[in-house]
Amino acid sequence: MDAAILAVGDELLGGRCQDTNSTWLCGRCAGLGIRVIETRTVGDDLGKIVDSLQSLSRDVDLVILTGGLGPTQDDLTREAVANFLSSDLIEDSQAMGWLTEFFASRSLEMGESQRRLAMRPSNATCHRNHAGTAPGIHVRGDQADYWLLPGPPFEMHDLWDRHVELWLRDELGGVPVSESVDLKAFGLIEARFEELLGDLTKRDQRPLLGTRVSQDEFLLHVDSVGVDAADMDACIDICLERLHPWIYGRRSGTLASIVGSLLLDRGERLATAESCTGGWIGREVVDVPGSSSWFEGGWVVYSNEMKSKQLDVDRALIEHHGAVSEPVVQALAQRAAEKAEAQWSLSVSGIAGPQGGTVDKPVGTVWIGCHGPDGTISRCFNLGKDRTRIRRRTVSMALQLLRWRLLGEDPMTPTSWDIT
Repeated sequence: MDAAILAVGDELLGGRCQDTNSTWLCGRCAGLGIRVIETRTVGDDLGKIVDSLQSLSRDVDLVILTGGLGPTQDDLTREAVANFLSSDLIEDSQAMGWLTEFFASRSLEMGESQRRLAMRPSNATCHRNHAGTAPGIHVRGDQADYWLLPGPPFEMHDLWDRHVELWLRDELGGVPVSESVDLKAFGLIEARFEELLGDLTKRDQRPLLGTRVSQDEFLLHVDSVGVDAADMDACIDICLERLHPWIYGRRSGTLASIVGSLLLDRGERLATAESCTGGWIGREVVDVPGSSSWFEGGWVVYSNEMKSKQLDVDRALIEHHGAVSEPVVQALAQRAAEKAEAQWSLSVSGIAGPQGGTVDKPVGTVWIGCHGPDGTISRCFNLGKDRTRIRRRTVSMALQLLRWRLLGEDPMTPTSWDIT
């Protein structure tokens, strides 16, 4: 089944409100094996809504409309659908009963304009809105089926769960559908990850793969539409193999949560010593529920003086090698683990810019140390020129290095930001 989504409302085009409904509906359709081929946004204009319905209906089996079902004069979705289907608008007596009950149960007066909420095309069916007032409406046309849902997200979600999804499952024959899968990786640029995936990224390949980068994490979407469970599993296995060891989890997981699970399984704990990230690694860690079971705490040692005072790093070491150096991050990692009595520690020191760079150590130079039961390793990277991106990449790289060590992977695995 192919579908289109039409979001209605001037507020969406005027930048006053973000269209989260279309994104949510796309996800729900994908979960049912329905391919959404277009999403469109149109203002509160009767003619524009009708024009959109005409063009969308030529290519799909299902059109889902959101918004424009309220009681005011600019709520025109009912009228537009009736116009498009050459149908009269009539008052639905059952829907009017729902509205009357809604207002009476709250000791509210029902205004005359509220009667519009019970109107529907004559060949349509109303479905009760348990989270608000405007009923959902379903109508079958000559070209497609149309579901009209209210704009407020919590009302739309309720109608979808109670009515639309049940109807769709019945239309689809109750056939089990494989769920789409999102995988996450870090350590290479997008183009390099795509090279590793090879022929899997061809547009005529099924399952269809979609790739994008968000905050330097590589996100791989494996689309289940038109694919059975066996083919999905086979494709995912190949993706995991080709992107190993940079791939680290699915959409719901973070590098910090994956590291936490590994530490918890081993009964071991982590400490941190941060300079250029200013506590960002610690923040990522404590964002994970239950992190107190595996995280001791950390130090933000931004200045050279703090490195010496708080973690006993030899001043002569800093003066000789500089704060952004292998000996200093190794000393930071070792001292943090010792003081916290933790088995593992991460340390970072870098030049986040925009000032402070030199010919030998330009902006973006970052040293990361990782201490564990079998010793201390350190690596140097050039993580770009933008201050925020440098710091964010440092956090992810440090956690990825720790993850590799916990899994027994090579902590010197190549990345796109290595300094050779």
